[in-house]
Amino acid sequence: MDLTTWPVVGMINQKNYYTEYLKRDDQILVFRLQNEERRNTMATNAKDRDRALAQARPNELPLPDGDMDIDDDVAVDDAGGTLTGQDALGSKVIVIHPGSQNLRIGLASDALPKTVPMVIARKWGSNESEENGGEPKPKRLKREHGPVVEPEKLFGEEFATQYSTMCADLKVHMRNNKRKVLPNSKELVVNYNRRTPPETISEHNDPLRIDWTEIPANPKDAPDLFTGKEALRIPDDSKPRYKLFWPLQRGWYNERDYFSKTLLYEDISIIIEEAIKKQLNLQRKNEWSQYDCVFVIPDLYERVYVVQILEMLLREFSFGHVCFIQESLAATFGAGYTSACVVDIGAQKTSICCVEEGMCIENSRINLKYGGSDVTETFIKMMLFDHFPYADINLKRRYDFLLAEELKAKFCTMNEVEISVQLYDFHVRASGRDTRKYMFKTYDEVLLAPIGYFLPSIFDNTEKLLGRRKLIDRSYDLYDSSPNDPVSTAQAYIYQSIGPPSNDDVVIVAENGPNETSTAFTPNRQQPFNLLSRLNDLDTTPRSSMAGSPAPEGNGTPAPGGAATPAIGANGGPAETNGNKYASAIQQDSILPVMPLDAAILTSIFHGAREDDRKTRDFLGGIMVIGGGSQFPGFYTFLEERMKERRPGFAKDIMIGTPPRELDPQVVVWKGGSVFGKLNGTNDSWIGRMEYDRLGSRLLAYKSGDADVSDNEDDEMANASSRPERVFHQDYIARIRYSNTLPPPPGPPKLLDIPTDGLARYTSAGFASRLAREQPLNIEVDAELGMPIDLVGMPGIFDGDESSIQAPLNPPPVHPRDRALLRPLATLGKPTSVTAGVSFLRRTEYISSEQSRSRFESNTSRNLIRSTGKARKKKPADVSRNDPVNIMRSVVKGFDVAHPEDAYKGPDSGSNIRGAIPTQAEVAAWAKPKHPSKPELTVVDSYPVLPHLDAFPDAGGYMVSKFSTNPTQASDHYDKRLEVALLQPLSLRPEIIAEQEAKRLAHEADPAHHPPPGAPPYDYAYFLPPDEESVPNIKRKFDINDPQKDDANLYTSKVRDTQDGCFQYGRIRAYETATTSTNLDQKYNEIALALHNSEDAIGGSTDGNDKDKPTLQKAAYYYPIISKSQLRPRRARNIAQLGMARREEEDEADQVDYLDVTVRDADEDEKAARETHRAEIDVKLGGLGLAEAQ
Repeated sequence: MDLTTWPVVGMINQKNYYTEYLKRDDQILVFRLQNEERRNTMATNAKDRDRALAQARPNELPLPDGDMDIDDDVAVDDAGGTLTGQDALGSKVIVIHPGSQNLRIGLASDALPKTVPMVIARKWGSNESEENGGEPKPKRLKREHGPVVEPEKLFGEEFATQYSTMCADLKVHMRNNKRKVLPNSKELVVNYNRRTPPETISEHNDPLRIDWTEIPANPKDAPDLFTGKEALRIPDDSKPRYKLFWPLQRGWYNERDYFSKTLLYEDISIIIEEAIKKQLNLQRKNEWSQYDCVFVIPDLYERVYVVQILEMLLREFSFGHVCFIQESLAATFGAGYTSACVVDIGAQKTSICCVEEGMCIENSRINLKYGGSDVTETFIKMMLFDHFPYADINLKRRYDFLLAEELKAKFCTMNEVEISVQLYDFHVRASGRDTRKYMFKTYDEVLLAPIGYFLPSIFDNTEKLLGRRKLIDRSYDLYDSSPNDPVSTAQAYIYQSIGPPSNDDVVIVAENGPNETSTAFTPNRQQPFNLLSRLNDLDTTPRSSMAGSPAPEGNGTPAPGGAATPAIGANGGPAETNGNKYASAIQQDSILPVMPLDAAILTSIFHGAREDDRKTRDFLGGIMVIGGGSQFPGFYTFLEERMKERRPGFAKDIMIGTPPRELDPQVVVWKGGSVFGKLNGTNDSWIGRMEYDRLGSRLLAYKSGDADVSDNEDDEMANASSRPERVFHQDYIARIRYSNTLPPPPGPPKLLDIPTDGLARYTSAGFASRLAREQPLNIEVDAELGMPIDLVGMPGIFDGDESSIQAPLNPPPVHPRDRALLRPLATLGKPTSVTAGVSFLRRTEYISSEQSRSRFESNTSRNLIRSTGKARKKKPADVSRNDPVNIMRSVVKGFDVAHPEDAYKGPDSGSNIRGAIPTQAEVAAWAKPKHPSKPELTVVDSYPVLPHLDAFPDAGGYMVSKFSTNPTQASDHYDKRLEVALLQPLSLRPEIIAEQEAKRLAHEADPAHHPPPGAPPYDYAYFLPPDEESVPNIKRKFDINDPQKDDANLYTSKVRDTQDGCFQYGRIRAYETATTSTNLDQKYNEIALALHNSEDAIGGSTDGNDKDKPTLQKAAYYYPIISKSQLRPRRARNIAQLGMARREEEDEADQVDYLDVTVRDADEDEKAARETHRAEIDVKLGGLGLAEAQ
């Protein structure tokens, strides 16, 4: 009839408004079945109650009332005690959440789901990386003849321009936020990545090698398909070849890679079936009828998808009951929120929806076609643009795809503080090949790739619509043949903002944003058409039609609902004609919905709030971001700042949050589905097999809640009597009523025998005395604790001189009679025996403990009886033990034992002295040394302790500086630049100079009470080379044994003015001295030891005559330490002290950012200063040596 001119007569509207047809629940099969099931349950409970009462014993309590409403939310474990194992609540409910990249499945009683890749591998002629001529992903430009395309031109001029613009904008933004930006960061990254070759690691030396899926040697024995992780681990060069198929892409059916929709449906069924068998260990399919299923669907779903999934779950899998729940609603169930704006960033799509009181606001639903996979591809493109060393990476290869996902998860971030030149490594592991280790550097690519969410034009969107509607057509209304897939005004706004302008557009959107819209008023005021409220069935069973009746011929008054007067739509406005709906659906299929994430969230909220300021602020303050595509450090803060920049008027209301209770954002939706599945006693959304056999997919219209929402604006503009009340339809939302009914007691009450003899313990005298001992004594004192403080009478306190209220630096000496009061508490009480020993030895553990041992003997011992009648003679004290000559002989004795051939045997003189005679035990102890406290240890090697005479600096000693924080950014590897860092002392501030001068004058005036001022607390500038490549060259310049240390080619930079060679150092930050201590007078009290082996340093003697003689003999060389200080990062000084304000930080113009460092030999003055300090200890130059110098 469509090709004839015969007029088409519309179908008869069976819903006669003058009858009661389909106006009562008992006339609808779905409701009748629910009522029958409720009555059957009540009858069963009554029979069970009567049976229990008949079998009950007389003394037992009566059973609780069994006539409980089935809609009361009574948990299974509350009704009859705690259940475990298969009887636990939710153990018979399977929750399935499919995605474009992963499938999450598990029982509702599980804490977390099992995650399985949503992929299947089938035997094929070629794998996915070999198709289309082996074209890689991301796509590169090719040249058939001529040189290879440079990395900067691999992806076209448009990508290069946009990427360069993003880099420049980020640099400006970082400078505005006072971030450190090196001007040559990009050059450092490019130069390093360009010339760094990979390192090959054999497979048997790789501890993290991958276990690939084994394929039988005979291709005929190979399985036809693999699913999940096994499919991703199939080698690319396997025999036979396997091709990966992803049935769902970007939230749609993947019609591009399939040639048959039957095969597409079959792959989805196989993936879910294998996951149930392997992950849930439900091998026998005939048992699945005992299980129910909760299936999570998108917010903006397609009816064909829902109908097909329902058919698969009930027909093929034979589940007992099935219900659907939308993703955003499930997210609020999992997080425990009643109202929120849910932002779900998945692998290939991003969905946004506002949920209020357990209902999805239909006009706020948005579905954007980008996600974490787009960030992965863009990150790889940016790295290839900057000369990524692994230039052959191809995301169509399975191991490269997994590698790219790993690199994105490890290195991508949205914290600007982490943006600097960083060195990383990764391993490429392919089947049948050795592992390759790559080193590479990154700069701003790790931040710019995730920024693609807010600038989606950087993503590659050219192939996302290929194959759309190739196999599966859209859903159409049974009566008027118009498209009836759910839509929303927020999604329609995105299509309008992207697609070409149309003359039939209803809503005119201003350029300022989604909240500033104006409606074009016409004689018949229109509203955006919403097909969500019309969930018509697809079966042939007729029901009421919502199409208007045809208008009579002629120019008379048009009939209500006729052609001249548009039919009333779902939102109260005139509905679109069938032709407009069809044209609009075709146009939307050709438009890819993409929009910046922050703008899309605001669009969803403003359409969901419907100009209600309170709801708008509630949704802005309850934005919950979930999904694996948002797992970047700093993402929530970055998104919140972007939204506040777009809407500064709502800045104080905008808040981005994560799911509570430390839930993984990737499994929140599944967790909500499991919570929803446990409410099977109150959930009206369950679809049984019997009712599905009778009604088919038409019963979906009755398995959802209806909310009566009146439009106040329409009521003011139109007469209520002339327009019927409109009903807004909510898809797949269960009517749930919560109850707090307490369960009955598990058993009859029992009389317990409680012992009362324990009261005697509390009435005893010992308990009272213990309480008295534990009771703290309260000493009542005045507010000043007995020490009145009056600052008025203290001299100089108001002039900045606080010496009168501070303890003196040098307190007066303690009187001998008062020294006993200073003894520590541990020494009070019974005196202990003191072991006699040598007084000049510092470590008491080197003293033999045999001297302090005593032997216990009983009172009847013969020795005790023998000693009672004899007076003990006290041995006279050896006064020569502490004699300086005796101490010197003991010291020389140690050298004589170590080197007996050099022992001096002559008479004592002014230059030589004989050592004490060693005992046999001392000689044996030197031959076989033993640790004083750990005798199980053995000596590995011994070194003589010598001064390093050639290493005396100009100051006569070394300074030890300790940083309070890490000078460089945290990393997983050691930064070798720290070994050649430079600390440049800055000029002292005037107040420090004045303070030092005051301390010096005070010391000169009264040395007894004022100590020397010591070293002034300098500030330092910390400098590091730009990279680790120059570290070996810097060390060679300072190595006196390197014959090429004077080679000018060792320098890595040029001085800008003279073009001479130099090492360039960059300023990292400024440090200030927190604490410092000097030891100029006794610089050998603290020394640093360094072990040198003779074979470690060959290359010339100190005088330069013998080039083959070792520079240093084998010894432990000590280096004097004259100063120790602790450095901390310097902060702004703007506090007032002593009546004068300290000056601010030096201007940036006077700050040194770079140092050009050259290395030269010491001049004569510097050599003379070093020889002066060397002469203090070098015996050859007249020194005393360390022992005598001390």
